[in-house]
Amino acid sequence: MATKTKSILTVLPLASILPVFAGTSAFGPLNSDGGTNSGDFANNLGGAGSVGSPWDVTAAANMALAQGNSDSMAYSLQGLATYEGTVWEGLVGADYLYSENDGVAATDSLRVFAQGQRLLTDRIYLGLAASYYSDELADVDYRVDLAGVLGYHLIKNDRTKLSFEVGPGYGWEQQGGQSENFTTIRFGQHFEHQLNSRSKIWQNAVFTPRMEDFGDYFLTVDAGIDTLLTERWAVRTSLRYLFDSTPTAGKGEDDIALLFGLSYSLGGFPESEAEGWRTLKPADAAPGDPAMGWVTTAALGLSLAKGNSDSLQASLAYDTAYRSASNEFFLSAAYSYGETDSTTSSDALAASARYNRLLNERLYLGAGVGFQRDDIAQVSYRLTPNALMGYYLIKNERMTLALEGGPAYVFEEVAGVEDSYFALRAAERFTWNIGPRLTFNQSLVADADPNDFDNTLYTFNAYLDADITSHLSWRLAGTYVYDNQPAVGLEKDDLTLTSGIAVQF
Repeated sequence: MATKTKSILTVLPLASILPVFAGTSAFGPLNSDGGTNSGDFANNLGGAGSVGSPWDVTAAANMALAQGNSDSMAYSLQGLATYEGTVWEGLVGADYLYSENDGVAATDSLRVFAQGQRLLTDRIYLGLAASYYSDELADVDYRVDLAGVLGYHLIKNDRTKLSFEVGPGYGWEQQGGQSENFTTIRFGQHFEHQLNSRSKIWQNAVFTPRMEDFGDYFLTVDAGIDTLLTERWAVRTSLRYLFDSTPTAGKGEDDIALLFGLSYSLGGFPESEAEGWRTLKPADAAPGDPAMGWVTTAALGLSLAKGNSDSLQASLAYDTAYRSASNEFFLSAAYSYGETDSTTSSDALAASARYNRLLNERLYLGAGVGFQRDDIAQVSYRLTPNALMGYYLIKNERMTLALEGGPAYVFEEVAGVEDSYFALRAAERFTWNIGPRLTFNQSLVADADPNDFDNTLYTFNAYLDADITSHLSWRLAGTYVYDNQPAVGLEKDDLTLTSGIAVQF
């Protein structure tokens, strides 16, 4: 084996490559009644901590890591506290986003924000908003905004809110090495709708022009959906757009990004009694035999940032399994593509098929074939047919653990050199339905040349699925590949951490 390859199931957490946008919080846009979408989400479902508590505290962290032939790192740290009383409402929060590719920063931004307001009537409110923002990639050393807001709830009920606000402000900024201050006027529009007890959609727009020149402005538009995963965890998917009409020379005017992220409530989100949690996972009962028939899952991830930070990450994975009393069939395929500033950072395809004939309840014979291609690792192709014998150490509807091994033959072209050789394969495969909403899947495969055991390729894959609905899951995945004889100039190992959405058919 001359080099390594990797199987990437899902895409980098998109929140961690995103710039922070003026006029929004890390957990969603400010709404016109003084909360944020994530804060209102908790309060709509009963609030964090004890029922009726005016405080809601949430935090979020996202991380993506790829090391080896393609080195990248991305993470975000976010925190938010909101207060909703009968007369006063407010929030305070902060977020920091950072990412790099091959040691070069691609995102480095910080935002601290606060807003407080008093309800004058059931519909009208008056308040004050302040924020600090910096973005190294956009050449913004700092931007401080202070504004008064006068707002009106056009729609305000338990399921839907639509609000508009306007107010004068003042700004101080240092951008492109130039410092200045100016008067502004802030226009805001905010919408949210509770789809059901676990999901809500939201949309926000903030337009902030200079008072003396409406052609010099910031525009921010957000839209997204929030869905509870567990008592404390929620998943967010959103689209964000920022337009700066007067950027630093050489920088772009707009930034657009698609975002996936996870949030955590310190007090927890209460379970809904009105609407049960649908799931295909087994309930807490005595384990029986694994489910028979077909199970198919497709995972799709997309990360997009255009503007001052240009990057694209996309992935598609497909897994199907069939089980009967005497036969098992497994088919999987995964493709990933990524680029940063028009330079390809990943382009890999992996596919495999296996058939097992059960000799008894635990013992089986089988055959399989695998295909791999990885442009970054200079693997034009690697085809690996193999025969195997395996044994289930554990086999029930909640958990399976199998060990298998057998002969294989490798046909490959790596770094322009074709090669073929006999190999021995050993594998360990583990699945676990942790609970009614969590599933864990892991495998470790080693292909060794018996004439030179130093020529061995190790591939470790694992993923955790958390149910959003009965057919939709949030997936966190990791892949580690180690080749102790890589092609000249390439690294021995590749580590990838990813996340995305998976659909079960």
